[in-house]
Amino acid sequence: MTSIIKRQIVEERSHTRPEKNSRRNEPMRPLEVISTDPARLWSQDNKPGRKKLFSREKRQSLSSSSPAIINFPETRRKPWPAGGGPGKEGNDLQINWIDLLFMSNMIMVLVLLALFLGPARGSLSMYIDSRSLYLPPGLYSGAFAVPHDSGIQLSSAAPAVEDLPDVDHSQFDALEVSEYQIQNGDTLGQIALDFDLNMDTLISFNQIRDVRRMQVGQSLQIPNRDGLLHHVEQGDSLSALSDEYGSSLNAILDANSLDSETISPGDTIFIPGVKMNQTDLKLVLGELFIYPASGRFTSGFGYRADPFTGARRFHNGVDWANRVGTPIKASMAGTVVHVESQIGNYGRFVIIQHPRGFQTLYAHMDSIAVSRGEYVSQGEMIGRMGNTGRSTGPHLHFSLIRNGNFVDPLAYLH
Repeated sequence: MTSIIKRQIVEERSHTRPEKNSRRNEPMRPLEVISTDPARLWSQDNKPGRKKLFSREKRQSLSSSSPAIINFPETRRKPWPAGGGPGKEGNDLQINWIDLLFMSNMIMVLVLLALFLGPARGSLSMYIDSRSLYLPPGLYSGAFAVPHDSGIQLSSAAPAVEDLPDVDHSQFDALEVSEYQIQNGDTLGQIALDFDLNMDTLISFNQIRDVRRMQVGQSLQIPNRDGLLHHVEQGDSLSALSDEYGSSLNAILDANSLDSETISPGDTIFIPGVKMNQTDLKLVLGELFIYPASGRFTSGFGYRADPFTGARRFHNGVDWANRVGTPIKASMAGTVVHVESQIGNYGRFVIIQHPRGFQTLYAHMDSIAVSRGEYVSQGEMIGRMGNTGRSTGPHLHFSLIRNGNFVDPLAYLH
């Protein structure tokens, strides 16, 4: 009895569960195209051993609207275990090609959107996640996906706007000049600031030699950009000026509206984007002293042997010897505070008051060209060299006084 029961159980299992690995060993069957023709569907459905796929009403509807259906036997699911799924024998996978075509078009649209929107956003990257794509069950969606760890990135080929180099196009603009009248309370520095320019530019354009000589109502030429004016001399060329000032040759040509590099002595050329050297700027601003006369240096500042007695005495200035009548110039702009025409130890001499507590003294002059209270500019002639007073020959004795004390002029002269 026991053996009979065991035999029945074995037979039932052999009917309900397929033999292990039997599906794997089956040869792959070719694709079967199931026609939508009702007559063929009827004949196919009525073959021995084939389960009917559609009712008569369903076949009639398919004959007018449905496309051909392709059966993929190699992707057919294994039958569900008994009682473990919707059917004991499983369902064949059926895929509609219209759905596949629609999904592929959607993928292409996403890629095209990424490429076209990329330049507008600078740089757009898009990764296609296989989990975000819907495909029919049984079809491997990874075939259409880019894995996260693959390193493949879709991005626009156009560079981001912020990566483009900045170019100052203003350096190639043509020069334009306007006019401004100095108002009460104006300073050169404030005027330059108001017009967004350097003081160097205003000094050069208006040929200012002494900022303290500027007056209310005076007209200033105001260019539309920074730069300096250069007065062309014999032997000058644009290429040489470009190297000397460190300005682009094309910028010089454009600023001066020149069609060629031909220039002539006497021309005035604007050199864009350059500044005065600090020495020249300080001289114009009255911050440096210049040599008051030309000649041979004969005596320095400090103790020395007196030329008349030979005794050791302190010499409070420096001396330059030259011919009588050699011009003497103001070492710095200022106001004449003393003019001495009587012949004393210094002979004829002049004292000029300067900013920041400085005074300059010019002695042994042959003639004087200024008067007390007069304002003089730096480099302006104030008299001529002579041999008046306690002197051993024609020369200029020059002293520099700071806050009432004599200092070495050579430490301040430039």
